[in-house]
Amino acid sequence: MALDTTEEEQVEALKNWWKDNGTSLLTGVVVVLALMFGFRKWQDSQSSTVGEASDLYQQIADMSVNNVGKVVTDDELLAAQNVYSQLKEQYSSTIYTRYAALAMAKFHADKGELDLAATELQWVLDHQSIGLLKKADPELFLIARQRLALVRLAQGNPKGAIDLLHGADAGTFVTTFSETEGDALLQLGDRDSARAAYQKALAAIGEGNPVLLKLKLQDLGVSVSSVETKQ
Repeated sequence: MALDTTEEEQVEALKNWWKDNGTSLLTGVVVVLALMFGFRKWQDSQSSTVGEASDLYQQIADMSVNNVGKVVTDDELLAAQNVYSQLKEQYSSTIYTRYAALAMAKFHADKGELDLAATELQWVLDHQSIGLLKKADPELFLIARQRLALVRLAQGNPKGAIDLLHGADAGTFVTTFSETEGDALLQLGDRDSARAAYQKALAAIGEGNPVLLKLKLQDLGVSVSSVETKQ
């Protein structure tokens, strides 16, 4: 059956369109398929990377658990440092390297190596992005910030501690942030502001038995029974 003029024109138009655009269309399909394949390969690679980083971190975590309540030995610290160096060199974009940095900071702080502890905690704060356009839970970095503030206090730098604590929203860490700020203010000789910070910490703590906070307030002449806690 012969095509009428309109149909012939449509077929000819389709042929011409395909001639003009077919190559670029096929190229686009190939590119899309290549991107999909590449993304899947990248996902597989990421899964492998995370698993390897997790295994390395577990060695440091086990050491931390085995040394609860005591200071790691020099040999243990050297072994942990070797694992940690591998994490930072090969898997610096994973969350496990941040966890390892927190553990290493504790090891150093327990041994009185405050400068090294501060270096690891600052590294965590300076590297909040993990992987491709991702960030870890904010709580991780609040913990690092508060611990670094404690290190600054131990180094005799209360102003540096306060600057750190004021550098982020405390969120659910109001109690620990406020107590640490109180310690820093007391170190600066500002007893009134320290008292207010401790009261804020105690009010936010909710249920529990915050013995140390109450003792700090009593040392500043505050009747603990007059401080309301959040229920």
